[in-house]
Amino acid sequence: MEPRAREPVSRRGQAIRPALSRAAIIETALHIADTENLDAVTMRRVATALDTSASALYVYIRSREDLLDAMFDHVMAAVVQAAIPAGTWRERLSWLLIKSVQAASGHGGLAQVALAKVPSGPNARQITARVRELLAEGQIPETAIPAALDLLALFVTAAALDRVPAASATPGQHHDLLRWETEVILNGLATTAPQIPHTR
Repeated sequence: MEPRAREPVSRRGQAIRPALSRAAIIETALHIADTENLDAVTMRRVATALDTSASALYVYIRSREDLLDAMFDHVMAAVVQAAIPAGTWRERLSWLLIKSVQAASGHGGLAQVALAKVPSGPNARQITARVRELLAEGQIPETAIPAALDLLALFVTAAALDRVPAASATPGQHHDLLRWETEVILNGLATTAPQIPHTR
């Protein structure tokens, strides 16, 4: 007696996998960082959450480093999309820096990405261009702007990773502290002699 042919199995009623895309991968990775920590964000872990294989992710993401860079640039989109309020160049730059700190905060310590390398995603580049324009408007000497950009980027990263104010102060108090810190830095940039020590 010949064995019976295997009948096809209907997939109706089964959960439909979400469409795989670079955006879906980034959103899933951010959710893992939010609920666990940044170290938990691996290609295999993200693939499992998306019910696919790690190899499938490499069509959209080159590596874990590329994924972390993309996650950081994704959260910074909130800064690019927000309209800078009216005010002096210091007020607008202070607002932009505080907005950047808020966007980079959390997500399991995602701001660590900006410590290892200079963020180069499209949103990060737009924010840097805006900061450069505001520094020029404030008549910060052109020769001092690169060092000023480095200083401000370090401030944003450090403030985003600092959990002490967020744990010990109200949101309003934390915002006032950030505003005071940015004013101190910007006042220093505006009043310090333009000669930048050469290290190279």
